[in-house]
Amino acid sequence: MRISLILGILFAASLVVQAQDKKADPKKKAPPEPKTWMTKKGELLWEEKWDESDWPKDWYKGKGNWQIDNGQLKAAELPADAHHAYTSRKVTEINAVIQFSFKLDGAKWLGGFFDGKEHVSCLQMNADGFNIRKMSGIGPTSKSTEIDSSKAKLGDGNWHTVVWEIYGNEMVATIDDRDMVLAKADDLSSDRSHLELNTGGGQWGLFKDVKVWKAEQDDKWPQKRAQIIQSLKKKADKLGYK
Repeated sequence: MRISLILGILFAASLVVQAQDKKADPKKKAPPEPKTWMTKKGELLWEEKWDESDWPKDWYKGKGNWQIDNGQLKAAELPADAHHAYTSRKVTEINAVIQFSFKLDGAKWLGGFFDGKEHVSCLQMNADGFNIRKMSGIGPTSKSTEIDSSKAKLGDGNWHTVVWEIYGNEMVATIDDRDMVLAKADDLSSDRSHLELNTGGGQWGLFKDVKVWKAEQDDKWPQKRAQIIQSLKKKADKLGYK
């Protein structure tokens, strides 16, 4: 669901700054970082630009066909694996802001897990929208429950950028500073120690510019959250806010 008037007002100040930057000298200004809503970005824990041809030693390569191609990470599920394609890297903080750009190029879906010894949380995008899920178990004991979803046009052949915030038992994911999902899950495990990028079905899912920050609490979040839920015309109790 597209974020409406109230979110537009919340964006206004940052948009003015961006416009001034572009007008002043766009060649000297880097593109503005996408916003966070629930948290503040703390220490940058790591980033991955996929700017070398060799596979980075910090990444575990799991199932699937993974290729580094000129600053992009391409992935496709292999039918023989009978499992989605995945790769993972350690994250040293349980509360994190995860940001990356993505493009659906034949894959039915792509996204990420923020997990521990078992599955914990999931972000998934497809051509028509995206969702966040709480998870538990591993392998044959895996369980997944969708806690919020939104429609979005993501199968347009363009690059999109997602910011996925996980803090305590809450998650917020925003795509292109425009479309948002959010929810609280009281039983969301705090055993979170690695990011998994994954994709499944069809051919390529593309990733680039992966960044992970330590997430810090934003004291204004309860007020912003109430405005956002109202603007999205969602029910707070359905999102776990009681």
